[in-house]
Amino acid sequence: MAYGTDLERMIQEDLQNMKGRLETVKAGALEKMIPKKVKPSLLHVNPDDEFTFPNIGPNAAIVENYCTLARRQYSMGEKVFDEPVQVNKLRQGGYLILNGHHRWAGVIRAGVPVIRIQITDP
Repeated sequence: MAYGTDLERMIQEDLQNMKGRLETVKAGALEKMIPKKVKPSLLHVNPDDEFTFPNIGPNAAIVENYCTLARRQYSMGEKVFDEPVQVNKLRQGGYLILNGHHRWAGVIRAGVPVIRIQITDP
């Protein structure tokens, strides 16, 4: 992978732990309408996204930029990132990332306790 062993390890562990457990479900209308804040640990990487491919992986510069931005916004009491991470709801709980893997990684790296998500249907 292109970015640090900690992030690499986290991605590979998540892929392994969630293998066969990524069954998405439809969300209610209200859940889809309003972005919400959740713990970053409730989000799971999408095994079909190039972010998780060992020969491509996350872009270090992008993750670092999002990390810096998340830290600054969070420390100033601002909304962290204008655009929420797009996710599908998972049957067993948690969310599958559809769009926003780098923002998710930046929030984790920055130690920000919540991330904004927007639920969509599979």
